[in-house]
Amino acid sequence: MALEDIFKALDQQADDEVEELLQEARDHADVIAADAEEQAESIRVAHVNEVERVTRARALQKANAARLEARKRISAVKQAAIEQAFDRASAKLHEARTKGNYPEVFHALLKEALEGVEGDFTLEVDPADADLARSVLAEAGAGGSVKADLSTAGGLAVDTSGGRIIRRNTLEDRLERVREIDQAAVAEHIFS
Repeated sequence: MALEDIFKALDQQADDEVEELLQEARDHADVIAADAEEQAESIRVAHVNEVERVTRARALQKANAARLEARKRISAVKQAAIEQAFDRASAKLHEARTKGNYPEVFHALLKEALEGVEGDFTLEVDPADADLARSVLAEAGAGGSVKADLSTAGGLAVDTSGGRIIRRNTLEDRLERVREIDQAAVAEHIFS
């Protein structure tokens, strides 16, 4: 019986060692599984953060593109409104001669154009302004001749020194100067 007890004790010891090894393997497997879960969660969080970052960047990019497009459209509409205002003003220029103050306006345009002019000059005007030009020149006591060959809604051009110096002071020229120089002020007036 003693040998049988030894074999039983050895079997029991082997079973205990196997159980201990199995428990160590289970514990080690649990540690590996927990570590794997932790790494998987870390990878998932990093991936979600990257997707959020890329999504935000794309959304910001699209929002900026939409703002830029909206500004372009607003600018185009404003520019069209400004052009329309100048077109309407240009169309109204032809009504200037019918206004009661046109002779005073013509006189002021002539005075401005003749400033600093010495010697002979030719005043170029629209045929509709020929008589007015002669009258204003006579009133001003300025020498010079009138040539009615200019096509304009109003105003004049001064030709001196045999055609070398020309000063244009027509209503169209003045409107064009406003268009070139004061377009921002016109836009502010329209859109304020």
